[in-house]
Amino acid sequence: MENNVKKTAVLETGDRILRLLECFTADKPEWGVTELSEQLGLYKSVVHRMLVTLEHRGFVSKSPVTQKYSLGIKLFELGTIVANRMSLRTVAKPIMEDLCASTGETVMLMIVDGLEGICIEKVESPQSVRYTSPLGKRVSLHAGATTKILLANLSPDKINKIISSGLQKYTEYTIVDPSELLDHLQTIREQGYCISSNDFSLGGMGIAVPIRDHTGEVIAGLSISGLEFRMSKITDQLLQQCQNAAELISNRLGGV
Repeated sequence: MENNVKKTAVLETGDRILRLLECFTADKPEWGVTELSEQLGLYKSVVHRMLVTLEHRGFVSKSPVTQKYSLGIKLFELGTIVANRMSLRTVAKPIMEDLCASTGETVMLMIVDGLEGICIEKVESPQSVRYTSPLGKRVSLHAGATTKILLANLSPDKINKIISSGLQKYTEYTIVDPSELLDHLQTIREQGYCISSNDFSLGGMGIAVPIRDHTGEVIAGLSISGLEFRMSKITDQLLQQCQNAAELISNRLGGV
């Protein structure tokens, strides 16, 4: 009898959490605690505890401005079903495939999650010696072209928070001095792209540009990544190709 009671209690709790998550839709992506309490018919204290738990696990995130909650990136990491429905990936994938075919190098799509970057899509180079990164891998934002284009477009407070958390030195070329990094990020913002070599892995090179949504906000970074000895010979050409691809993706997402 006791086991049945415990099982029922667990199922009820799980059902409540799933009902809460199902409240988040395209038409209503953000919810406050009071709104959810009224929608679900639950006490605010109960809803608050569920949201705090979900936020701790990365399933929801809380806006510091509105104090409302939205779905977190953890849902993407759970599986390809959610990932395949992400409009960014759906729009970007065929364009990335074309870019990979025309350049012969690996093309990656990365977003910011918390204080790190995460690769959400990639098309690997067909060459026997190539640069690659696992899907879903979390990386520091201060080293590498794709991550630095994202870091450069974050708010000053977020940038300072990332710097304060510590800057790991991956190679002798990694910028770990805060003042030098801030100057470098300012240059990236002004020129609208990032070309980086050897600061994350020796012999590697990346060319990255931002992808913007309909509001003009940078939502992702698109990059061509490969070996420096190949890419350095045609940097200008690769940059133009990467910019054209990013512009096409942004336009299809409603960007300007």
